[in-house]
Amino acid sequence: MNQRSKKLTWTFVTLLVMFFLFWGAKTYSENYRVKAEKELDDVHGELQVVVDVMNQPYLFPLDNRSLLQNYASFNTSPRFPNLYHAAIDYRVEPGSPVYAVADGVVSFSGEMDGYAGLVVIDHSKESLYSLYGHLSLKSDMVDLGPVKRGDIVGYIAEPSESYGIGTVSHLHFALRLGEKADYSSRGDERWMAGYTERHPIFSGFIDPERFILQTVRWNQS
Repeated sequence: MNQRSKKLTWTFVTLLVMFFLFWGAKTYSENYRVKAEKELDDVHGELQVVVDVMNQPYLFPLDNRSLLQNYASFNTSPRFPNLYHAAIDYRVEPGSPVYAVADGVVSFSGEMDGYAGLVVIDHSKESLYSLYGHLSLKSDMVDLGPVKRGDIVGYIAEPSESYGIGTVSHLHFALRLGEKADYSSRGDERWMAGYTERHPIFSGFIDPERFILQTVRWNQS
């Protein structure tokens, strides 16, 4: 085999390997997406039992909401590459009030790296906790202890208050199964995680908008 033939053969082999690697990765990605969507549907189906006995629906945490980044979006932030977004981001003006989505107990209220101000509320009746990130440390934030649905927990921060906010002021809002104390303060499963290495449903983060609408529709029926 002459030199040119060897070169053509290796080129063909290289392209063939690349094709199968790409096909395999694409197949794995699609299978993983289907698995995650099924898990999400199953969890929200199980949560209907909780919704059925609720006296009132969850509130949205803002007076007006405009989607900035969706729940479970993957590799969409240059600052957090190859990670899943564990929450939903709503674009909102600095200084806008943020409300508790349901009755509960504030288990954290203060400064957190990457967030500026952060508030976490345990909702024991529903076995969930809600997380409100990118609140201003220059304004009043809710104290630890009991809180009622609709109470103001804080106000939206200016982007300059934390590197994690980026260039657009917004609320980082999450709902997670369990309560804050169920999770570590370190690693991918940490209670204040904003992004996860695997799909957030596998770390207990549910789709917050989907769940709130689930409670609203049930209470209207």
